[in-house]
Amino acid sequence: MKKLKEKKENKTKMFDIFKEWTESMTMHGFPNIFRTNFLSIKIMWIILFLCSNMACFGLIIMNLINFLNFEVVTKIRVIEKDSIKFPAVTICNINPFVTEQGIEYVQSILERNNLTNFTSATIDTSFQGEFSKFYFNYNLIKYSLSAFSKTISNEKKKNLSLPFNKMFISCLFNLMPCNESQWTWFYSSEFGNCYRFNSDQNSQDIKYSYQAGKYNGLMAELYVGLPEEQKTLGITTGAHVYIDDNPFQPLPAQGVDVAPGFSANLILERIKRKKMPKPYKYYRKVFRSNLTYRQDDCFWAYIQSEIYKKCKCDKMTSNLISENNNPCNNFEQQSCTTPQFQSLTQSSYKKKIESLCPLECESISFEVTKSFSRYPSVSYGKDLVKTKQIKSLFENRTNVSIEELRENVLSLNIYYEHLKQTEITENKSINWDGLVGSIGGTLGLFLGLSFLSLVEIIDLILLNLQDVNRDIKCVKLKL
Repeated sequence: MKKLKEKKENKTKMFDIFKEWTESMTMHGFPNIFRTNFLSIKIMWIILFLCSNMACFGLIIMNLINFLNFEVVTKIRVIEKDSIKFPAVTICNINPFVTEQGIEYVQSILERNNLTNFTSATIDTSFQGEFSKFYFNYNLIKYSLSAFSKTISNEKKKNLSLPFNKMFISCLFNLMPCNESQWTWFYSSEFGNCYRFNSDQNSQDIKYSYQAGKYNGLMAELYVGLPEEQKTLGITTGAHVYIDDNPFQPLPAQGVDVAPGFSANLILERIKRKKMPKPYKYYRKVFRSNLTYRQDDCFWAYIQSEIYKKCKCDKMTSNLISENNNPCNNFEQQSCTTPQFQSLTQSSYKKKIESLCPLECESISFEVTKSFSRYPSVSYGKDLVKTKQIKSLFENRTNVSIEELRENVLSLNIYYEHLKQTEITENKSINWDGLVGSIGGTLGLFLGLSFLSLVEIIDLILLNLQDVNRDIKCVKLKL
């Protein structure tokens, strides 16, 4: 009986300590449960306290889920610059086979494959009738031979179309001459011989624009004439222009065409994108690319590797360097790669390899606005045909008409309209300090708790320990 009495006394002491502790604690609502002697008020405070706890911890859990989802917010700014890096510009003749050597190359491939009368041949059984077959054959032969030509030596490639000093009538950057040394030869799988200005592959320093406007950019006059010969495979005439960030090579299917007889203004807007790294986004892991990382190159590398597994040769229509030294360079191999390529591109392969080919963390792109005017004017044309460059292109003829000139030459102006850069930046939706502040604010709003409230719990534990220690001493004294 004595022990039971002592236990009850101890419990009463502990409860009194707890009640006294609640009187001074900072948590809202909880002390009121013990402060009142009315049962109905006690029940009210208990219900309100429990509801506040549910709301509080519900919001805290939502904040934690949002934080662990690694959400981002996107900020878009247009920033005025003192100078902007000028892009890499690649210029190609739309037709890759315009010289005698080019025509001979086409002729040899057609003869080897019994396609000298390719316009009427049934290359694809889908085209049994005449409808669209002529147009299809022209495009397929040109597309295939352009890709096949990537496998020949560089010396032979350069002879397929006009060299720089014949294709370029004039070239200015910031109203200063831009000669051949400032351009890099580049071979496109679609257009053959091209020339790149202001790329990282050139030993020259990267150029900047310090003022906006046409006279503070790249200005060029080009000769894009085409012999009247079927074997050039020319369907249209003109130039193709790629505009890229300086470290990157052109991608197939990008760029713009410019027709002869016109002066084309390509007005640039530079856009810089910066994305969050893992875990906010997948980090950059290159699947198989020999270039500076870019998601599109990674996709092409995957397609090329999958086609190689099926056809045992590398498809040559991308600008990636073949790693297997076995290019697809004949129509038989082409007949294997084409359906494989179509099958892959029509599948959801991008989603499948998303972790292997993520978006690059930082990227530069260019919005291009185009405008055109007639070129050359009659008066300028009369003077232009007198220049040594034009005379040599037209075999020193003196009767070159303005119409004939317009069929063979064009003008390009590539420049920034404003020295402004659009920056699209991803930032964390919730930072660590934001998470702590959000949790602290929720605890304070619903329960009145703060960091120091944790010390009050330690204070309660110490009070109880102190009381127990006191009781132990009293027992020892009695003994």
